[in-house]
This record gives sequence, structure tokens and C-alpha cells, in this order.
Amino acid sequence: MRLRTLIPLLAILLSGCSLVPAELQRELLPSNTSYKTAEAAYQVLIERHVDKPSSQTLIEGALTSIQTEVNKEAPGATFPTGALPLTGSTWSDFAKFSDRMDAVIAAVPKADKTLVERAAVDGMAKAMNECHTYYLDPTRAKTFNQPQPPVSGIGVTINKPAPTDPIEVINVIAGTPADKAGIKIGDKIMTVDGVEVTDLQTEEVANKVRGAEGSQVVIGVQRGAQNLTFTITRARFSVPLETDKLLPDTSIGQIVVPQLVGPVADEVSNAVKRLGASGASALILDLRGDPGGDLSAAVDIASIFVRQGTLVYQTGRDGNRTPLDVNKRFYIANPKPLVVLVNKNSASGAEIIAAGIRANDAGVVIGQQTAGCVGTGQPRDLPDGGLLLVTITKIQDAKTGADLNGPGRGIVPDQVVDQPTGAAGTTGDAQLSAAVAYLKTKVARSSATDLLLAAA
Repeated sequence: MRLRTLIPLLAILLSGCSLVPAELQRELLPSNTSYKTAEAAYQVLIERHVDKPSSQTLIEGALTSIQTEVNKEAPGATFPTGALPLTGSTWSDFAKFSDRMDAVIAAVPKADKTLVERAAVDGMAKAMNECHTYYLDPTRAKTFNQPQPPVSGIGVTINKPAPTDPIEVINVIAGTPADKAGIKIGDKIMTVDGVEVTDLQTEEVANKVRGAEGSQVVIGVQRGAQNLTFTITRARFSVPLETDKLLPDTSIGQIVVPQLVGPVADEVSNAVKRLGASGASALILDLRGDPGGDLSAAVDIASIFVRQGTLVYQTGRDGNRTPLDVNKRFYIANPKPLVVLVNKNSASGAEIIAAGIRANDAGVVIGQQTAGCVGTGQPRDLPDGGLLLVTITKIQDAKTGADLNGPGRGIVPDQVVDQPTGAAGTTGDAQLSAAVAYLKTKVARSSATDLLLAAA
């Protein structure tokens, strides 16, 4: 009797699953679309991105990117356009987007369905409009975070100022092939060996530029209104982790940090001690063009100048803030006036250093507003074998609580000083000159105060 009772009940429960109307299923459940890669990326961004994007933001970005891809594959093709009737319901909106994808593929048979779907994912990532969220297709994903074999290069530091911007040269190392060939700071790299690279990430372009010693690479750059081509022979060269010196005719020490890699914090610590022993009465920490690197290096360098306290806050999508505190082991008792020099290409860890020093009143910031490219990204595997990098925490100023990541954000200097294009060194360097002038005034005031105290 018990068995006969259970069987009908089980049948009722199973059949009940099919009683949910199709439209309601589309409202509540992930779709049964064939676009699994786009669906997975959409879900990850909706559920994980720190900025909590809306379905409309992601779908509009995807549609814009799809249109670009289809126009590339089938110039002049006509396909469905117009706004979708989105409601804000996650899976209902994705179902409508999936229907639009079907319509596009049907209307433009020449379009490669896989490439169209990947364009959609790329568009969703770019719609977030911040540098730590981006998509790598399966080929590009293979090289992500992989150690590179020892190779030669041309001697430039490059950066991608914004998700849709081309790669820009932010430093040219003196005496290297790039320097000898005439590459300049501010040049935008458009092609490498004749292949367009404007949509690639910084590390991907760097990998294309590197190569065997003695081999040649052809770099196409945009310099203002000019399009220039350079054929450069790769060579081996060493890049110092930092350089330091007493500026001519002053007692002001300058420490230049091009990138936060390796034991750079130890090198900066040694530089501070070395300049102090040489009689430096003030210091300039030059982070212009520093794209960042290791988070621990950023914390340690800031900690050289900040005795105790919080440098910045890391904030998740739940709003909880985690303080990123100093590493007390690195602090050097150094009451000398300090300027942190930054520009539009100072990013990531360099921004954390500048923010932390200023928030704890250890120095002032001079230069241009920084890149606003500072956050924590997490890679997520996608069904097509690609990777989606997603920003899961944002960085906030420890004193003001302001978000530092995103267009128009970053560090706004205490003293804003623009830099003429191509200016370098002490000649014609308006930002460095402003830092020197500020520090000379601070040192003079400090000396006058000491004299008054001594007289008293």
C-alpha cells in the first residue's frame, strides 16, 4: 500500500515542473540559449563585479560590440537594430538579448557565430569602463599570467590608459634600441609587425614587442597627427628597479620608481638611507609613468614614509571595507619634507602609494591626475576556453573614502601641474620644477623655525 501511494505523488511532483509558464521561466532561470559563453560572462559580471552592473549596461555594451564585429566581417550588411524592451529582470533580459543574437546570425549568414559571441562578451566587459575587467579569447588566455622566458626587447614601458584606448609609451629607457630609433613618450602603438594591436591588453602587446636578441620588430605608432613606422633591432638591456640622485644645486633627493616589481621596496629603502647620508634635506618620490605591479611592493614603499595607519581601503560589492595597513618593518624615521610626483600614467600600486602617503600626512602629491586604474581583479574561466577578468574589490581613499578606480577618478594632486609633451629630466620638466620649488620653501621654513627655537 505504501509503494502504491508514493508512485502517484512522485508523478505529480515531476509533472509539476512543466507547469511553470515559459515566460515565467525566462524571468527566473538562466536561459537555455546556445550562447553559453556569453551567458556565463553575463552571469559572472552580474553576480561578482564590485560595481553591480545592470542587465541594460551589459546588454547595450554587447550589442555595440556585436555591431562592430558584424560590420568587420560583412561590411554593409543589414541586421536587426533598435533598443530591446529590457525590464531589469536578469534572465528575461538575457533571453531577449539571446533572441537578438539569433536574429543577427540569421540575417547575416557570413558572420561567424563564435566571433560574434566573443564580441558580445568583450562588449560586456568594456561596458564596465574600468581597466581591471576585460575578456581574453582562448588564444590570448593561454598566455595569461604565464612566466615569460628570458627575451630581449626595445626598451620602453607601455600602458593602456583606458579600456578602449590604444597602448601608449610612458617611458623610454635611455640608450636602448627604442631610444636610439626615436620612439618618444606619448607615442601610441597601433601595430606590431603590421598587425593591429589597439584592442590588445598591455602585457599582450609587450609580448609581441619582445623577442630574440638581434631580431627585428616593426612598430607603427601614432604621434599626434603623424603615423610613423620604426624598424627596431631587439637587444638585451638592464632596467634598474629605481634610480636616485641629489638634484643639481640642491639638497633635494629624487627617487624614480618605474615599476613595482621584484625587491623594489628594498631598493627604495636603501635609496632613502643613501640620500639621507648624502645630506638630502627633502625627498621626491617620482612615480610618473609607474603602471604598478606587486601590491606588496606598493604597501612596503608607502610604509617607508608612513609610520602607522591605513593606506587605503579595499571594498567589496557587499560594501564591507578592509583596511590595507602599513608594513611597519619598512618604516624609516625620516621627518624630511616629501613630494610624490604622479601623472596620468601612474596607476594601480603607484596610486596606492600616493594615496596612502597623503592620507597619513606624510607628504604632498604634485603632478597630473592619475590613471584611476586601481582594484582587485579575479580571472574566471569561460566555456569557450577564454578568460574573463572581473574586478571584485575597489580601492578607496583612507582619508576621504572616495573611490579611486574608474574614469575621472584616481588621485587628484594637491598641486596640479601639466607636463609639456616629451619633457624629461630636469630641463623643461614643469612637474619636477614645481616639486623642487615647493620643497625649497618647506626646507626654508623648517630652517627658520629651527633658528627661532634655538634662539628661544
